[in-house]
Amino acid sequence: MRKVILGLVTSLLVILAGCGANQASKTKSKATAADNSVVKNTQQATRAASKTWVFDQAVSSKQTKRGLQDTLTTSVVSKLQADSSWTTAKGQFTSNSIDYQRVSLAKWKRDGLKHVMKSYQHTVHYVSVAQVNAVLKKLGADVQIHQLTDLVFLETKNGGEPLSTGFVASGHHLYEINVEYRDADTPTTVDRGTKYTDTATKTAVSHVDPADLAGTWIAPETTTSATDTGKMMVKAGYLYQHRYDSFERSAVQDLATYSLTSLNQNTTYAEQKRNAAKAGYHLTNRVVASGDSLGYLYLFISKDKMIRIGQGDVTTYEHTSATVAPADLPTADVKLFDQTTKKHPGSAASTVTVKAGAPKVGMSSSVKYLTDPEAGQITSEIVID
Repeated sequence: MRKVILGLVTSLLVILAGCGANQASKTKSKATAADNSVVKNTQQATRAASKTWVFDQAVSSKQTKRGLQDTLTTSVVSKLQADSSWTTAKGQFTSNSIDYQRVSLAKWKRDGLKHVMKSYQHTVHYVSVAQVNAVLKKLGADVQIHQLTDLVFLETKNGGEPLSTGFVASGHHLYEINVEYRDADTPTTVDRGTKYTDTATKTAVSHVDPADLAGTWIAPETTTSATDTGKMMVKAGYLYQHRYDSFERSAVQDLATYSLTSLNQNTTYAEQKRNAAKAGYHLTNRVVASGDSLGYLYLFISKDKMIRIGQGDVTTYEHTSATVAPADLPTADVKLFDQTTKKHPGSAASTVTVKAGAPKVGMSSSVKYLTDPEAGQITSEIVID
């Protein structure tokens, strides 16, 4: 009898152990499935050939000797933050022309500590999953992580410099969470996370044929002044305008002629993309556009409509004529632009000034304002005898 009872107890224990193992396996499977969904959302959101994510919102908190405080507040945004952006292309991350590569959490921690003296490594700390989720919630995210490995960790492709942040994406939003922090001797305010929004949520601009843009463009609501006549002229691939005693010209650029890779790595293009997004437009490599020395962006929305973006305003121009009147743009001045550019390879005529004396031509390294950070900067002045 005793043997029978012992046998029954043993069998019962085996059954219970099996049930416990099955339950643990199911729990683990659920967690793994949840974790994978977070990772998959990020992969899906960053998989496109090119996406630009512009600054949307940031949160911060106080930090004391005891660590990070739980109270999160919307940050007072600096211009540097407001101008920040990321570009993702087939899962790769780029910012300010710096390419980053993904690394595991373990490698990210290891490489980060390489840049900290051993005697100070004990001052390095990492946020918890709960702290990450609190930041995500404050930023309005519809996603929560289950472990830190759900985040994407980056370091520079050249040099292996790790960022102190991790990323997660969902839909049209990319979230950058500050994961690493150091001890603070005195109370301070620290950044905890930033939300970026995909510019694809803005109004898309279709490609137009540059050949259809030649002629005169008028902004009917503009009050004319010495710096803004409300009139633009397009001729032979250049945009012309008159300011004070000078004509300025800039290249009309068809971005479809540039490789997507080169645009993704171009800081000037990224800046213009941010400017367009702030005005509600999505600048892509299908757009035809131009710029000028005052920082304006000119987007050709169609063959009949152009908008100027800059200095907090959006101005609409209408294509009123397919020709340019000599009174608006003298043929002699156009020849000066062309001839001076041709005589000085590697430079481009940016301005022509005609007063009582001899004409002066301002030379720049480029007049391609969408892709060249030095466009329009006068490097020399040539007096035409």
